[in-house]
Amino acid sequence: MRRLDEEVPPGVAPFANEEGARENDTAAADAAAAAPKPETSEPLIQFMTGIREDIAARAPLYRDDWSKPKSAFTVINATVFAFVIQLIPALIFAELMGRETKGNLATAEVLLSSAVIGIIYAIFAGQPMVIMGITGPVAILLGTSYTLTETFDADYFPFFFWVCLWAGLMHMLSAMIGLVSLVWKVTPFTSQIFELFIAVSFIYASLRDLIEPVYLGEGGDRPDRAAQYATLLLGILTYYVSWTLHFAETWTYFTRQIRTVLTSYNTLIAVVVVTALSYLPGVDQGNSLDRVNIEFSPWDWKPTVDRPWIASPLAGISTAGIFGALVPGFMFFLLFIIDHNVSSILSQAPKFNLKKPPAYHLDFFVLGVTFLPCAILGLPPGNGLIPQAPLHVRALCTREHVKDEHGVMRERVTHVEEQRWSGLGQAILMFVALSMFTVIRWIPRGVLFGLLLYLGVGALHGNEIWERICFCFMIEKKRPKIPVVTEVKWSTTVAWTFVQLLCALAVFVVANFTNVGYIYPALLTALVPVRSFILSRLFCAEDVKYLDPMGGNEEDYHHEQIEVHLARHAASLDEEELNFPNRAEFRGQGEKGLHHSHVSSSTGTPVPDDVSA
Repeated sequence: MRRLDEEVPPGVAPFANEEGARENDTAAADAAAAAPKPETSEPLIQFMTGIREDIAARAPLYRDDWSKPKSAFTVINATVFAFVIQLIPALIFAELMGRETKGNLATAEVLLSSAVIGIIYAIFAGQPMVIMGITGPVAILLGTSYTLTETFDADYFPFFFWVCLWAGLMHMLSAMIGLVSLVWKVTPFTSQIFELFIAVSFIYASLRDLIEPVYLGEGGDRPDRAAQYATLLLGILTYYVSWTLHFAETWTYFTRQIRTVLTSYNTLIAVVVVTALSYLPGVDQGNSLDRVNIEFSPWDWKPTVDRPWIASPLAGISTAGIFGALVPGFMFFLLFIIDHNVSSILSQAPKFNLKKPPAYHLDFFVLGVTFLPCAILGLPPGNGLIPQAPLHVRALCTREHVKDEHGVMRERVTHVEEQRWSGLGQAILMFVALSMFTVIRWIPRGVLFGLLLYLGVGALHGNEIWERICFCFMIEKKRPKIPVVTEVKWSTTVAWTFVQLLCALAVFVVANFTNVGYIYPALLTALVPVRSFILSRLFCAEDVKYLDPMGGNEEDYHHEQIEVHLARHAASLDEEELNFPNRAEFRGQGEKGLHHSHVSSSTGTPVPDDVSA
């Protein structure tokens, strides 16, 4: 399975920028394999034990976290990089969230939340290099739970206050009693389904918002149809530019440094280029093109909708509504106990050679604290970002390339700037973004939905379920020689993949087409016992060892990825086909022969009659 924290320029990211690593893989099991697991003999619930140990380990290092870094340039570079790869997806999810919450939570709230929770986490968390922000799953959860205010006949922000308060208390309580260890129960079976669900949701939402406004199939003239077609084309162009630059690191053009910049900042480049094109004459006819919805620019430091920043939590809500908010609050807890901890684990993977210890329980407690300002101010809550957090750590690394025992060049980390300045700095830069609303509102909405499509396709590209689906359409002998192909009967692999696909589609349908879409984190969490108690009885243990691996080392991983890459890019011709070229190949050979014959004739060699004709 592809790892989110796996190589790729400081930037594999931009897609990841986005919910995303170059390919957003929420592989909790891969993360689990990358970090020390707690002793299985220890009881699950231990009051304050984990937090006390985390504080004891990190407190003596707190002053050093604020000391002068070895390389100030590295820290500054990582700060700017983390800011950029978080800002673009934040704008995307703000647009998605604004649509689903009728503008109650939009760009101003998302950027302010990223700043506030980022500052709190950078100062008080045990591991400050995990950067915080708003993710796609959060946008989906807030959007699907919006209708609950109608169910309980409550005003939105009092209801939202209680959602965040309940969620924050659950986070803090679970950290105090050690429930954070539950993340080790998540296997690739669940994490792959989670990633596929997010990928399909992003692709669906982007295509819906790009195509639906075109009014296909409706008769009559609509005055804004030209603008909607322009929005669609700008979205497609944004996706194309982002996806093309996503692979710039593999080009043979330009220097490695330039290719790395193109890959790392691909989404930013796409936004700038396509936004500029949208102002060309004839593109935005009559200034009717939809752009980022910002009510006031420059921002007047007020909420998007007409409301006070601090709303009374008891006004406009009944007792039933207060306790009804427990449901989405619990969904946030289920979502973050997986999503945030996986981000934290990936950011502290052994490949980074960090010297300071982790603090998972303390970090999750601080995450719970960040819900409090969100509840009071009416801001969307956030958590550790994938893949931005591990990419931020990678940007803080000093690396060298060495040959391994197989003669392959590998990247080795020699030093990491383990400090709090970069995490704090990128959060503070969000206030700079808030002061740039005049610039941000220039961006067409089609550009953001094109980026969302890019995030979805990026998450799909490399997802192991999707890879196995693609293998089904390959000739047997051309499938990559990886364990799920060579060690497991192919029909068994197909059956396992079919079960995962059904689960992902079921979660997608519930989240997007039912009135209880907000329960999707519970459905994802329920997959853990389904895997442990049902599938373990339907599939033999030997097959499950390869289909749902919980271990593996870097060498095994690299070998599998090489095999998959070779299978995808291998020539499509069999040996027999080479012996019997088709018409197109004859034409190509003939053109080469024609060119060769004319060149030869210039030296006095006769040109065959049939060719010269």
